[in-house]
Amino acid sequence: MRSSISFKVTKKGIVLSINPNTRFNDLKKALQDHVESATNFYAGSDMYINISKCSFKIDQLNQIVNIVRGYKDVKSIVFTSKPIKDEVIKIKDNGETVLINRTLRSGQKVKKAGNVVIIGDINPGAEVIAGGDVIVFGKIRGVVHAGAGGSDHAFVAALKLEPTQLRLSNKIARPPEGSFKSKNIKPEKAFIQDGKIMVEDFEI
Repeated sequence: MRSSISFKVTKKGIVLSINPNTRFNDLKKALQDHVESATNFYAGSDMYINISKCSFKIDQLNQIVNIVRGYKDVKSIVFTSKPIKDEVIKIKDNGETVLINRTLRSGQKVKKAGNVVIIGDINPGAEVIAGGDVIVFGKIRGVVHAGAGGSDHAFVAALKLEPTQLRLSNKIARPPEGSFKSKNIKPEKAFIQDGKIMVEDFEI
């Protein structure tokens, strides 16, 4: 069964898509629950509410607006019936940790001044650049750069570490230079030690 609502982060902002088959009371409950759990995660972003294929009365739209205003410090709320297409993901640069609950596909890119936590994979052709650490609850098979601001203390950790390119601060490792290929899925951590990128087993 499809969820009542779904979210994705694009270059334009946060896109909230509504399942047109959802009963209005169930939709309100799903939105209220998400607002309560999101805290200030979407602060500084524009919110696009995709109502394609949906039919709402004016008072119902007003109720939706009143609920989503609960997202702390969202810049603006825009209703749209057109798909928001953008393969580049950019998050408000506030120096904190960003959680991305999705797999990054080829062509998608995340840039963040702080730490980045991804629940999903980083596929070949995708890229993550972080000023802090990068932790991936999945496989890294794309390009990852941690410590992009020059921090030698930043690290990269993943359930499976097979990057196309791995950068820590100003150090670079590429297969077959780095021994990242493994048949077993096991958490690993890459970090800088004695001026070189090292990889060791890691518990996430």
